[in-house]
Amino acid sequence: MIAKTASRQEPRRLRTRAALLEAGAELLAQRPIDAIAVNDIVDAAGVAKGSFFNHFQDKDAFAAEISAEIRAHVEARVTAVNANVTDPAVRMARAMCVFVQFALSDAKRAHIMLRGREWAADGEHPINAGLRADIDQGVAAGQFAGRAKTAGILYVIGLCQVLMMAVLSRRELAECQRLTAELLALTFTGLGLAHAEAIIENAIDEIVVGA
Repeated sequence: MIAKTASRQEPRRLRTRAALLEAGAELLAQRPIDAIAVNDIVDAAGVAKGSFFNHFQDKDAFAAEISAEIRAHVEARVTAVNANVTDPAVRMARAMCVFVQFALSDAKRAHIMLRGREWAADGEHPINAGLRADIDQGVAAGQFAGRAKTAGILYVIGLCQVLMMAVLSRRELAECQRLTAELLALTFTGLGLAHAEAIIENAIDEIVVGA
């Protein structure tokens, strides 16, 4: 009997969780989690206040989950566009262009993702595993300087965040293309790879412009 009752409650529990996450996303698109009260979240979700703490430890954990879900969605897109690409520099350029295209196409969720803290500052976070592998492969192949092995992942994450913020503040495609090309060139220069113009141009044309 207990198992049957739990089974009947599960759909309602999932609906409550989904309602909280959806309401939280709408609020986070407007302001940071520190400026959002739990009462704001439950009121927007139409659920009881106690429901929030049945699903999330606190507001920071709640915001981190929303940001991580969005980042995971973008990472899935990166995986898809790089499915048949083996060159680490090409993979990196295409990945950064996916983030640019995401900022252009879904500004609200891009703003939310940029509020993420843990994955942004932690080079060893599991969600950054793809970038870590590309940097390691690039160093091993002699494309990237040895210093990229230790500092490269934070360098690329930081530049990608700055690029997304610049795109969100401008939105004109031609200007965003120019910024993407220039920042990708600086990214590769910092990693120790010169003459990456063709890699950058192809990635922008296919992913930012062609999307």
